[in-house]
Amino acid sequence: MQHHSLGSILTSRLGVSVLLFFSLPLSLIAAPRGGRITEHKLRIIHTTDIHGNIYPQDFLNNHAGTGSMSRLSTVMKQVRRQDPEALLLDAGDLLQGEPPTYYYNYIDTVSPHIVASAMNYLRYDAVAMGNHDIEPGHSVFSRWGRECKFPLLGANILSEATGKPYFKPYQIFRRSGLKVAVLGFTTPAIPQWVPAHLWKGLRFDDIISSARVWIPLIHRTEQPDLLIVLMHSGLENDNPDYLENAGRALAQGVTGIDLLLIGHDHRKELEWIRPHGTADSVLLINPANHLDRVSDIQITLRKQGRNILSKELRPSFISLEGVEPDPAFLRQFAPEREAVERYLGSEVGTLEAEVRGEDAVFGSTPYMDVIHRMQMESIDAEISFAAPLKLSAVLPAGKVYVRDLFKFCPFSNFLYAMSLTGHEIRGYLEHSYAGWVNTMASPEDYLIRLKPGAKEGDKYKTAVPPYNYSSAQGIDYVVDLTKPEGERVTILRLTGHTEPFDLERTYRVAVNSYRAGGAGGMLTKGAGIAKEDLPKRIVGATSHDQAYYLADFFRRHGSVRPVDPKNWQFIPDSLSRAGAERSRSFLFPKKP
Repeated sequence: MQHHSLGSILTSRLGVSVLLFFSLPLSLIAAPRGGRITEHKLRIIHTTDIHGNIYPQDFLNNHAGTGSMSRLSTVMKQVRRQDPEALLLDAGDLLQGEPPTYYYNYIDTVSPHIVASAMNYLRYDAVAMGNHDIEPGHSVFSRWGRECKFPLLGANILSEATGKPYFKPYQIFRRSGLKVAVLGFTTPAIPQWVPAHLWKGLRFDDIISSARVWIPLIHRTEQPDLLIVLMHSGLENDNPDYLENAGRALAQGVTGIDLLLIGHDHRKELEWIRPHGTADSVLLINPANHLDRVSDIQITLRKQGRNILSKELRPSFISLEGVEPDPAFLRQFAPEREAVERYLGSEVGTLEAEVRGEDAVFGSTPYMDVIHRMQMESIDAEISFAAPLKLSAVLPAGKVYVRDLFKFCPFSNFLYAMSLTGHEIRGYLEHSYAGWVNTMASPEDYLIRLKPGAKEGDKYKTAVPPYNYSSAQGIDYVVDLTKPEGERVTILRLTGHTEPFDLERTYRVAVNSYRAGGAGGMLTKGAGIAKEDLPKRIVGATSHDQAYYLADFFRRHGSVRPVDPKNWQFIPDSLSRAGAERSRSFLFPKKP
């Protein structure tokens, strides 16, 4: 462990966004007793949550994009000119999020995977597995792993057959005269979100308990000069079922860590955290998602023989804004880009009216109508549950291409049919709206529940992420904003029927695989179904993901007319309208 100089701490707080340091050769300083004192300098570049952002292009909206591996390539060439032995590490979530990953995950499964090829080109040294690297399934992540020329790390991902790590737990590097151990962990909450068949044979252990085994073991057997934890897990945990985000808990609860490189929660973080019972502090850093910036950590270590005299860590961020994409990188991967463009440019049908994702926050909408109708048709369900997954989506009336499908279904979720009673359906909705909206007392109140202290410029403003704003279609219901949580939802009838909704009857309900696993708590806390019983409620499943069935939906219908089904609404209307207007102006301010 290390004490940090004031200069080190000040540098970290400023979050400098330029390349500050140049490589210095190993210096040998004569010492009167105890042998020579050697000074070693090591530079570490850390990325995370890239989510397939390979090219400087927004494939969905067909214009220039930010971040990207192409810009990282420019940065890394400069870094390696200055520091040839720099380590390049990633904290996971690479295989889902952008059309190029979808194409090479599911469409072209014969060619080399674009993510492996691009990361090999960038000369990554190690990657910690993320949940979105597991979710594509064994066939995808195994193929990717075979093609990667660097280790995939995951000390807490165990084989159920052997009880041993399925991926490599850690990797030893020898750089700048130092022995560096990089230990990988992955959020253990994967079973909450990802269907079991996609990770069959794996077990995800708690990060803290795993760290208490592996960190002493590495120190005892490897005796590294530095021990770095590379972890797909965020800073602060708010998941009641799993220690999903273990950053702070790990830094405070386990000693022996020199540097904690984290990801998963898409938040820019830089903090020195003091472990309980020690005088030292651990550097925790997260550059956030999308490769808009990377972490840059400069380490200076002084040794006398095998004894470490001091460690100094100087962290900063390198912004990729304004960095020119590397022309050589773009030339190298031009054929793959062209293949993705051809796929995305395929026409699938026509949309007869405009749809907007942000409208789904405030009531029933044409945008959600398309998703709900596709789900009910694809899985033969009476009722559909779904949430808006792309609030920025705007699709005008006109031709629909494959690229547009990802504005409805950006994630590779499958569809399930579940058997639920009327009581469970109501409980599900009560839980959804409890996190979604406030109990309103006056028109001055916000309709949408906001985070305490939320400010207009914040990236995340809502108390619950909108991907957990799950509404229903196939039933008519109202949500009373004057009632307390748990008493807001009244289901009137099945849409198109006259008889009252039967709370005792069992219904066939469409949900995506993320929700079917219990994510968001709608089925567990809301409907009251034990997590271990959720698989027993599944009565149907698709063989492909939602985007596949949405393409089929458009092709079968040819022309799709999205409508506002008005099957549910917030009441009373006067409160709803005022609260929605106030919430919309705060959540989605108009750009000047």
